[in-house]
Amino acid sequence: MADLVKEYAKALRVATYEVGAQCILRLSVLLRMCQDVSEQNLSLLGLGYEKMCADGLVFLLITNRVKIRRMPVHTEELVIKTHPRGVAGAQFYRDFIVYSGGEPIISVMQTSVAANAETHKILRPKEFLNYGIFSGEKMPEDERIPKLTVPEDLPLAGERKVRFSDLDYNNHLNNTVYADIVTDFLPGGAEGRQFEEVQINYLNESTLGDTLKIYAGERDGLILMKGLNARGCGFTASAKLKPMDKKDVEIARTHIEK
Repeated sequence: MADLVKEYAKALRVATYEVGAQCILRLSVLLRMCQDVSEQNLSLLGLGYEKMCADGLVFLLITNRVKIRRMPVHTEELVIKTHPRGVAGAQFYRDFIVYSGGEPIISVMQTSVAANAETHKILRPKEFLNYGIFSGEKMPEDERIPKLTVPEDLPLAGERKVRFSDLDYNNHLNNTVYADIVTDFLPGGAEGRQFEEVQINYLNESTLGDTLKIYAGERDGLILMKGLNARGCGFTASAKLKPMDKKDVEIARTHIEK
């Protein structure tokens, strides 16, 4: 039990349907992998979704921050390790390190809050810590995710309607789908470029039938984005991109040919 609390690891293999047009893992799939690893970790500790939901509690994602050395390619064997990192205010911190061949290639920092399963009202951390499994130590200030400020005057990039297939078991737009939205609405498009750093903040739930108005622009080499729904700002995001590395393309092609 103590080992599972401290660290949980899962081996994965990148499937054909998980890579995109550039032959590398899609950002949304990376976030799905992390979500799955986290949920498996909690389930093994006796705190699976159904158990906590029956107790009136769910977790809602607040932020995903991703730092990428390189994205995996088709058929690549990965290991994802996750560690609970502590609490800051109402937010729980958890990190994920993605390894390939024993080398770390991606780090993901995630924050979430405990919320009432029906109303989604944020609860105090002790409501989850009362299970007595996690210690609730404080997350060091210098390791916390910095606040993201997005300008008011970003140009309109388009609209994205929330459809039934976007919803998760909490009946709102799943956090991983926002990664596809960020990718699809990048100023200048995603072709020929790859993510180096991404931060997505989930501010206001979007539900079935909502239409997100997406605003995006580039400032000092950093892409900034926000999506507004009928109730206010649904999400904000920042992204740093770099040209698609020819070496990564060749690695991807080699894997596919095999």
